[in-house]
Amino acid sequence: MSKIALNKNLKMIVCVGPENIIGDKQPQGNGMLWHIKEELLYFKNITLGHTLLFGASTANVVPIELMKKNREVIVLHRNMNIPKLIEELSSQNKTIFICGGHSIYKYFLDNFEIDEIYLSKIKDTVKIAEAEEPLYLPKIEDYGYMINSSKDFEEFTAYIYKLKK
Repeated sequence: MSKIALNKNLKMIVCVGPENIIGDKQPQGNGMLWHIKEELLYFKNITLGHTLLFGASTANVVPIELMKKNREVIVLHRNMNIPKLIEELSSQNKTIFICGGHSIYKYFLDNFEIDEIYLSKIKDTVKIAEAEEPLYLPKIEDYGYMINSSKDFEEFTAYIYKLKK
């Protein structure tokens, strides 16, 4: 199956630790293996006023209700027609952010061309909790994305990736 063509409104946002770890299959608390206030603020500022897509498992651990105050949040389920959903949201000119978790990131990387990927890489100085069943983001470079820009913060570096042309 070929990928669904590039959609300027389709974005991905993710924060990774060492070796591209993004979480734990059996998450504790809010599901995060780290707490970086500045990175949470970065996420909020980028996604404010936009449409956020979460997988059902991730939606169970992140503060969805809080996000709904100033963003549209859609929880994806297996029986949904995701290409149709993306088409409908795009036709309404909405900016769509893929927000995880692991299987949602992989599904979109495998099936869609994503306009921009906002990838925050945590610095080595940040304390990261041990994951019992670690989940990793696939290497986005393997999908043809390359760094377009970066910004350094105290505890992470924020990269924006775009497809190689």
